Amino acid sequence: MKTTIIKLLIIPLSLIVLLSSCNSDDDATQPEIGMEDPMDDTPDNDDDVANLDLTFTMHTQQDQIGDFAFHQMAVFNGSVHSYYGAGLGATTETPYNLGVWHSDDGVAWYSDASFGSERRGHSVTEFNGDLFLIGGADNDDNELEEIWISNDGFFWTLGSDILPFGSVSFHSTVAFNDQLYLITDDYEDDDGTQMMAIYRSNDGFNWDLIATDVFPVRSAAETVVFNNKIYLIGGTNDTNFLNDIWTSDDGITWTQVTPSGSFVNPIVFHSLNTYDNALWLIGGWSSTNQYNNHIWYSQDGITWINYDGEIPFDGLYAHETLFYEDELWIFGGVQEDGLSGAIGSIKINN
Repeated sequence: MKTTIIKLLIIPLSLIVLLSSCNSDDDATQPEIGMEDPMDDTPDNDDDVANLDLTFTMHTQQDQIGDFAFHQMAVFNGSVHSYYGAGLGATTETPYNLGVWHSDDGVAWYSDASFGSERRGHSVTEFNGDLFLIGGADNDDNELEEIWISNDGFFWTLGSDILPFGSVSFHSTVAFNDQLYLITDDYEDDDGTQMMAIYRSNDGFNWDLIATDVFPVRSAAETVVFNNKIYLIGGTNDTNFLNDIWTSDDGITWTQVTPSGSFVNPIVFHSLNTYDNALWLIGGWSSTNQYNNHIWYSQDGITWINYDGEIPFDGLYAHETLFYEDELWIFGGVQEDGLSGAIGSIKINN
């Protein structure tokens, strides 16, 4: 169950120490989750993209927002917004306490009014000029069945708390071809078999179930729209972490681009975004290392390059990346010594 993973990866510093003591770079398995065998991460080099010249900028090690992870973010109406997750001073009773924040430059942060419950495993997506915050799980591990809508990123209205997909967490949402898509493993057929389900909406309020059992069950996968397709990478099925890549040009029919074993080690809580006409996968908790600082990028979603230059930040997971001010920004995350408040960016030098 997803609640098992949530409890294993809970964020208070005392539990991070416990997790770190149970894991090392040589054996990063979770106490109750069996992992696949480690694999060779070495990619085939492509001279066209292998020798990128990158500039890394550290904007702050910690600002007003403090340390944070498992948050969801969006660039909206010129501001950067962060919604919920784990923050500085989290406790076992209230591990997800970050609240709601915004910044006009990505560095200086201001606290905003909260709405609904504090949570993690939610999604925040811009669609039709509004932001949609969907689902998540609260501090009592209750999955939430609700959609919140905002037209400015600051003031939110509860759009619905009765949804065809029910309560969801660690799902994915993307805006694609003038539709909003929700991908979840919170679906069971008439026999009680758990499977993936895809829902689609043209307004964010009314949803249709358009596909089920489209690829192996997983939660906490990362999705993004790239080259007129939806890309989905990684996640966990509560037995193994995964590293296969799936794409769809309609949300109904899905194709496996790369099978398990041909890409990065099985991974969860990584970030996936687009920058300079390429897919970028950064960090995450893999089957061989709990805290990864690797950077992978691909111009076609098939051939992936592991950036081999110096990377001046420590390994992390449960962070966020955003394309902002013509750079790829990295916000927060969980590192070996606890939550991170670091905010940095990556720029390709022409």
